[in-house]
Amino acid sequence: MEATSVSPHQLLTEFITYLTLGIDAIAGIVIGIAVVIAFISFLTNLRKAAGERALGLEKVRHRLARALLLVLDFQVASDMLKTILVPSATELLILAVIVAVRIALSWSLSKELEKHREDWKAD
Repeated sequence: MEATSVSPHQLLTEFITYLTLGIDAIAGIVIGIAVVIAFISFLTNLRKAAGERALGLEKVRHRLARALLLVLDFQVASDMLKTILVPSATELLILAVIVAVRIALSWSLSKELEKHREDWKAD
């Protein structure tokens, strides 16, 4: 029997592939849980009086936005790891644009959350 040797590059490629798959799975799970919790909170909020309902809906939206912000961070990390495996300049450029868009979304969402946090402190 011959022992097949695996190069360090192949091991690294396999490790990063599984790692990014795991990160993507975690991001999907976080989205799923956040959406279910937001939907349940939304339904619960419908029972409240009209004045309380607006604030409750805003809090549901805020919690969902925080979860999506976390997912965006996971996805940026996953994309950065994937760039290690990408052989061509075109694919690197595409991934760089995707990461830039996700970072811009993340920044925009975090600014929105900060604004609402300050509004709630003022009340």
